[in-house]
Amino acid sequence: MAGPIRFWFDFASPYAYFATGEIDRIGAEFGRQVEWRPVLLWAVFKAHGVAPPMDVPAKRAYFLRDMQRSADFFGLPYREPVKLPLSSHLAARLYHATRQESADKAAALAHRLFRAFFVERKDISDEAVLTDLAADAGISAKAAHDGMKGPTGRALLEQAVENAIAEKMIGSPYFVVDGESFFGADRVPQLRWFLAGGG
Repeated sequence: MAGPIRFWFDFASPYAYFATGEIDRIGAEFGRQVEWRPVLLWAVFKAHGVAPPMDVPAKRAYFLRDMQRSADFFGLPYREPVKLPLSSHLAARLYHATRQESADKAAALAHRLFRAFFVERKDISDEAVLTDLAADAGISAKAAHDGMKGPTGRALLEQAVENAIAEKMIGSPYFVVDGESFFGADRVPQLRWFLAGGG
């Protein structure tokens, strides 16, 4: 059986959001499972000794313009988030804890989180907001609280960050398949090319 596509990302990454429109379709097209693996990009950068790009004024100005342009290119709705950067640790913990119980609910939650942050301008670092979004994905308030605050979500996210660092993740989104790595939403067409035998 063909190996999976590991999709490393941060829920606060616009470019990860842009990639979500295609990555599952590519997985289905080539018979590859897509493993969604949210992490904390700031923790990955820290481990690699890399400065967050939004900390540099010139890069920040460029990226803010490029985010809107990229959304237009990918044909996705987009509004500049309520704040960038933002720590998505509660959202990522909730995803990982949910994924242990239900892959379907975790998938619904992931898409709901991206839309909430990048279209509806909701603050996905806020526990109350996340509880409401979890309900939209069929997750109870208790399960949401446990996922965000309990030991399971915390441990799973810590492990995911360690694995991402070991896999040399350098940004979000970051795809790994068949020993090859692809960084950025703009590499999604190249990922499809690679799976089609172009590599």
